[in-house]
Amino acid sequence: MTLRPRLVATVLFAACLVAATALPAQATPTTITANSGGGGDWTATTTPQLMYQDTQDVYSTSTSGQPVTFAASGGCTLKTIASVAGGLSHAKITGTSGTTPCVLTLASAAGNGADAGQVTFTLATIPLGQTARVGKVMTKVPQTVKTRHTYVLGAANLKTDQGQPVVFALVTGQGLCTVGKDKKKRWVLTVGKKTGKCSVSATSPAVPPNYAGLNTGAAWTVVK
Repeated sequence: MTLRPRLVATVLFAACLVAATALPAQATPTTITANSGGGGDWTATTTPQLMYQDTQDVYSTSTSGQPVTFAASGGCTLKTIASVAGGLSHAKITGTSGTTPCVLTLASAAGNGADAGQVTFTLATIPLGQTARVGKVMTKVPQTVKTRHTYVLGAANLKTDQGQPVVFALVTGQGLCTVGKDKKKRWVLTVGKKTGKCSVSATSPAVPPNYAGLNTGAAWTVVK
């Protein structure tokens, strides 16, 4: 059977129209990863905590092959170290609050058949611990104390680096050891006649929002 000229022309026109209006290939979503340089990539539920005044590294890549840019808000500041196409982009974040979350936004342009992308991570911030200059017995090695001896736990009116009063208390070893103050008002551990085990705590109030209370201690074996 022979097609009529008009029908042939219509078929050819339709074929050309389909070719001319074919849809372009769809770009794939960009995946942006972030990590601390070890321990695996972050997820919405596995971001690290950021301590007040602490600085952490952030490394990032994008499947678009474009450099990753960094932006931070909330309880942190940010310094970009390197923004590299096709490689690791690198920034450092520093905690500026012990309670306000750090919000970190990472973005990259389109490329390699992938769309532009952006991802946001929220890092919980935590307060910095306080420190105090305690007596040598608190860090003594080996961890032994002798019967019928007295040891200085801390100076009179001992305060933390944030000016908070330190209080010592006996935790275990009642009947073996006591905690109190000597004539110079220093905190002391007094060891009795029996052997066994004693432990004490050293605590202070917190200084919200950026400093946690001191919470440390020591334990000893009482020997003759």
